Amino acid sequence: MTSIKTEDVIATLPASTQSALNTLNTAKSAWLEAHHNQRAASEQVETIRQRRAETEKTAKAQNEEWRTLFKESNGVMTPKMKKLRTEIALDHETLEEFDALLEEHAKENEFLPWETADRAKEYIHAHDRLVELRAMQIWQEFMQGHGKQLIETLSLLKITLGRASSSVVGVVHTVNDPESVLKDFISKKITHPALSRDALPEEDPVFKLAGISPDYAAHVDFSKASSPAGRHKMLVRREMAAKVEAQ
Repeated sequence: MTSIKTEDVIATLPASTQSALNTLNTAKSAWLEAHHNQRAASEQVETIRQRRAETEKTAKAQNEEWRTLFKESNGVMTPKMKKLRTEIALDHETLEEFDALLEEHAKENEFLPWETADRAKEYIHAHDRLVELRAMQIWQEFMQGHGKQLIETLSLLKITLGRASSSVVGVVHTVNDPESVLKDFISKKITHPALSRDALPEEDPVFKLAGISPDYAAHVDFSKASSPAGRHKMLVRREMAAKVEAQ
């Protein structure tokens, strides 16, 4: 569907639906941005960790080589050993810098899951509100067009089904009286299929644009949200660290 057709479809929707759809799109964009930022930050940290691991592996190998040469030379410091020692010292300094860099990124990224979870929650709630609104609109549109016929048909079925059910043994209250028979019919033909979600209005223009359900990834992000107590501890810890740095 092109952007022009999408705009044409949106223009045919009720104003309240257009507003809810706009709110949803804004919330979804904010969540996607936060999700992307958190993922990019995680990938960056993972890259730094891999580089640190490579440096540590190199430093360990060089240190073992230096010890072997030290034993072979009986403690005489050869030019090669001096060069290795310098490289080892540089690698250890680099590892310290890697640790400092990782600590800095950890501090910068600490609130990213928090932000992503909040944006995911807003997106999910916006989607829920849109679905609730559209569901009632679909029902009202259906009742306006077919409500009278539906009620008349059910009333007719109450008579015919009830009469057929009681024709042999007579009427037994709450078992085969016309009202009970009609309720059983509605339960079997309408209520049960609806409760089992046998069908959903996926071809409705609103749901073709927004989907019946929010993106699964949003639920995953929201499930990782910190509890209020956890967030409070995080803020307190950050404040205490800032005071220590200021001293």
